[in-house]
Amino acid sequence: MACLMLCGSLAGTVSAQDADNTTQVNPYLLTVESKPYLLRSYMMFEGKKRTHVISVGTPQKISYSYDLKSGALLQVWKGQFVDVKEMWHERGEPQLAKPLGQVLALSGAPAIAILNNKDAMWPDSIGFDELQNKGYTLDKSKMPTFIYAANGAEVSDRIAILNNGEGLERSITVNNAKDQLFCRIAAATTIKSMKGGVYEIGDKTYLITLDKALKPFIRNTAKGQELLLPVKKGTSTLTYSLTW
Repeated sequence: MACLMLCGSLAGTVSAQDADNTTQVNPYLLTVESKPYLLRSYMMFEGKKRTHVISVGTPQKISYSYDLKSGALLQVWKGQFVDVKEMWHERGEPQLAKPLGQVLALSGAPAIAILNNKDAMWPDSIGFDELQNKGYTLDKSKMPTFIYAANGAEVSDRIAILNNGEGLERSITVNNAKDQLFCRIAAATTIKSMKGGVYEIGDKTYLITLDKALKPFIRNTAKGQELLLPVKKGTSTLTYSLTW
């Protein structure tokens, strides 16, 4: 897989042979310096190898992984960026990047989907040919906006660092939205609505904050609860923050 490095460095050493006379390798730590670092790789998520993942590390030490073939924000974490030992050591056959620090796993399901009704089950995946990835653009701070087409709509998905550096802000713009299109903002065992457009996800695992003008709803599922927002027909933008 290709890797795009905007600014960063690699720190890694090879250890001596162990008692079994096999070579062990210390982690290859990919560190982020003055600008975001975008890394294409394979990545394990929920026990499966995802093959179209891009991870973004930032100087603020807030990172995330994004699945380019589902439009899913897979996970977020704070601290060091990734270990690329299984990508860059020797043949690098596994091509796996491993997030460092304490990782908050989110979801591998698509961010938007058409539902026959408000109670229809959210799809856990999208057909490989049903999402057409159109690359990404970089803003002045070198943070990406991912662009793709799915469900008959054009989607721009911007994920950036909050001004206070405490989490991420995600803005999803949908053009040519069809009827019965929804965005799933969160899924967890429990979701609690609080004041001011704030939602507590899980057992205080993280917080979602939306504009109070938006009208999301919480629904029960076989696995817990989901926070969904109807997408207006035509063109609309929904923005929320994620802090943990």
